[in-house]
Amino acid sequence: MSTTQLKAGVYRIVNEASQSSVRVHQIGRPMKLSYGFELLGSYEQFELLVQPKGEYLIKNMGFAAGEVGMDIDTMVINGGNPLPFALEYAGDGLYAVKATDKAMYWSAPQSPTRRLPDVDVELTSTAADGEFSPSQLWRFERLDVDEEAGSDSDSL
Repeated sequence: MSTTQLKAGVYRIVNEASQSSVRVHQIGRPMKLSYGFELLGSYEQFELLVQPKGEYLIKNMGFAAGEVGMDIDTMVINGGNPLPFALEYAGDGLYAVKATDKAMYWSAPQSPTRRLPDVDVELTSTAADGEFSPSQLWRFERLDVDEEAGSDSDSL
C-alpha cells in the first residue's frame, strides 16, 4: 500500500545521501550519522507519535523520555526543547523532516567518512528553488508490527 502519511510506530531513519541511519550516543548530544554500519539496537530506533494537527513527536527508543529537540541548529535528544515535526513527502518513499515552528529541515551537511566518521544532523533551509537535496531526504523504515496489517512493514 502506498501512502504519504506515516503511521505511529517505531522506525529506523536513513539519510538518502549517505545511506546511514540516524543514531544517538548520549542524552543532550547531537543526533549523528555514522560511517560505521554496526547496528546500535534501540539507539537507532525512533518512535513516531502522531499529534492532533498531523505533526509528529519523535522519540529515541534507547533513552526514556528521549524526545528529539534542538540546540541552536543541531538536532539533539533531551538536550533541547522537544519539537513537533512535519514529514513532507518528496516521492520514492522519501521525506523531508521539517521543524514546524522553525520552517527548517533536517539535513546532514556531508556524508560521514573514515576521516570524519560522525556527522551531526542539523537544521537547514531548502534550496532557493525549493528542491530538497539528497542530504535533506530521509527514508523511514518500519521496525515494529503494523497492527492493522498484522505484519511487519517496510518503508511506508
